[in-house]
Amino acid sequence: MNQSQARDAAKAAIENSKEKIFAVGDHIWNNPESGYREFKTSEYLANLLRDLGLEVKTGLAVTGFRADIDTGRPGPTVAVLGELDSLILPNHPQCFKETGAVHACGHNASATSLYGTAIGLLKSGVLDHLSGKIALIATPAEEGIEMDYRKSLMEQGKIRSIAGKSQLIREGVFDDVDISYMYHLSTHYGYNDHNGCVNKKITFHGKSCHAASPQRGNNAINASTLALNAIAMLREVYSNDAYVRIHGIITNGGDTVNIIPDTVTMEYMLRAPTVEQILSLNERFDKAVMYAAKAVECEATVETVNGYMPLYDNADLGDIMEQVVKRIKPEADFDANTKFFSSCTDMGDVATVIPAVHGYAMGGGGTSHGIDYHIADKELAYIENSIFNAHIAIDLLYGDAEVGKKIAAKKKDLMPIPEYIKVIDSINRTVSSTDL
Repeated sequence: MNQSQARDAAKAAIENSKEKIFAVGDHIWNNPESGYREFKTSEYLANLLRDLGLEVKTGLAVTGFRADIDTGRPGPTVAVLGELDSLILPNHPQCFKETGAVHACGHNASATSLYGTAIGLLKSGVLDHLSGKIALIATPAEEGIEMDYRKSLMEQGKIRSIAGKSQLIREGVFDDVDISYMYHLSTHYGYNDHNGCVNKKITFHGKSCHAASPQRGNNAINASTLALNAIAMLREVYSNDAYVRIHGIITNGGDTVNIIPDTVTMEYMLRAPTVEQILSLNERFDKAVMYAAKAVECEATVETVNGYMPLYDNADLGDIMEQVVKRIKPEADFDANTKFFSSCTDMGDVATVIPAVHGYAMGGGGTSHGIDYHIADKELAYIENSIFNAHIAIDLLYGDAEVGKKIAAKKKDLMPIPEYIKVIDSINRTVSSTDL
């Protein structure tokens, strides 16, 4: 079986299981779970892979898993990633009403492609012509949301990173991985570099009193209001920067209208394209918040946890991804990293330590993270995605895996995993205005 025949065989195997793959995509869409809560999704997918004869190691980063397809011949280990988690968007018409969870970012397609990719590699006979190993890794908690829940998991010692891929790296799941890639559902084909970010929880501390006698207390809302204005002014400093983003929400603004609140909480994300910019912005942000609290005789505590490292894709992997897309869809436009995205992904953490690419593929519709988001084309979202993944694995590992070995050799030029862990741990901190 030559390389072209191997690709055709994998494609045919996936297309022959089209209805099964559609059913998987629909099931995950209809049963959304947010980050580090994807127990049912993970069990469902793991059982499907077991039915294909794979051994699945579960309980990784709480809800993640890994299933290896070993060719039996030496070569690189290539990780194909699929994201498990949903968003929380209670106004989405198809959200799960009890939780507000919905796959309004298309992660259900990413997760489904793990199953489709496995079918393409296992049911086609191509493994006899590949060298190395394919690791199918289901990754939880890509969306940086529900900070209180994730902090509770940290306090229980269940996680040390709020992002799933970062936690998987901590647990050694990527220690033997040489190359990694994934597709994210979108309205275009391509790959793009992304910002990194930190996540924050801010607590303003005042003194409660009767609202009819506000002079007897210290209003934590005043502290948060002044901080919001200080943050808005801080944005002016970065007005010439196309990628820095500062955004947040008030999660608690008091409990009853006739009491001056003594506690107000907010969550924020700070995004920037380099670690150095993130650290600088982080320092200025904390000072703006804490001095604003001091100005109205309140105090503020700012808890910072590392969100995602900036994503810089491996261009050689990107070239292979483009070749695969163009081979299957010659008419397709492919954005080969011509635009930098101000959004973030924990694929940045993977690409910090392993040659990796975060691709985009067609099939999504509506506004990403919006109430009109939907799967616009199941054929593209579930089937084509799986074919792309299988073809990349074949192109990397065909024969003696010469192509994969060349890319895998670049791992030595990236940050070693122990150093990466030290860097992200150095970002995690809690500061208080009482220390000013």
